[in-house]
Amino acid sequence: MSRMKAVRPYLISIATGVLAWTLVLSGCAGSNPYPGGSLERATTFRDQGKNQEAVDAFGMFLRSSPTDSMAAWAQLEKGRCYMEMGEYPLAVVEFQILRQEYPTSEYVEDAIFLEAKAYLDQVGNIRRDISPAYNARVRFMNFIEMYPMSVYAPDARDALIDIGDLMARKALGTVDTYFGMHEFEAAAIVLDRLMVDEPNTRLRDEILLRRAETALKLDDAPTATDKLEQLLANYPESRFAPKARRMLDRVAEKRDR
Repeated sequence: MSRMKAVRPYLISIATGVLAWTLVLSGCAGSNPYPGGSLERATTFRDQGKNQEAVDAFGMFLRSSPTDSMAAWAQLEKGRCYMEMGEYPLAVVEFQILRQEYPTSEYVEDAIFLEAKAYLDQVGNIRRDISPAYNARVRFMNFIEMYPMSVYAPDARDALIDIGDLMARKALGTVDTYFGMHEFEAAAIVLDRLMVDEPNTRLRDEILLRRAETALKLDDAPTATDKLEQLLANYPESRFAPKARRMLDRVAEKRDR
């Protein structure tokens, strides 16, 4: 009896340990009970916000089932997960793969739009590198040409205006640099080019004001008057309108002397 009493706590300890590991393993399985290589496992990770795990699971599914009827959708979702992670260059690659591997898929439209958006989303400091915005512009323009009636088309058009604003802001930064160097002719060239290249930018009123300021630095009153009158006629509620009126009055006073 004494021997049995000694053994029994040992057996209970083993049983408790086994039960604990069973609970741990069942808990892990409960978070995603689907087998590796299954689409269900990938979508479960995605729905849980576990984007890296979802990317890996979508990749495993695509490697094991590249001709599955849901493969193109899985490819799209893999790219979306990368976007959620802020891995925009990787997302671009995944959307390009979808277009290449599944060119007749209904998800090509989504892929083209999201590829353009991924380029735009990776635009960082515009003073350093704005090349992703150029890439985004080309792709958004192509998208609108291909899918003018798409549900994404309004967003694509808005994105093109946003890109125009980015380009304009970068050019205005260059103008500030030229002003600091008293290179007013160079500033005028940049602003004239900007008005041609970005006709739809929301910064048009600021561009007109800066061009008028530049003209005054060059003693070109007619150009200054023209730009100020354009600003007041087209953007009467602009925050630059009061300054434009004061500048126009000064130009008129100087001319009448």
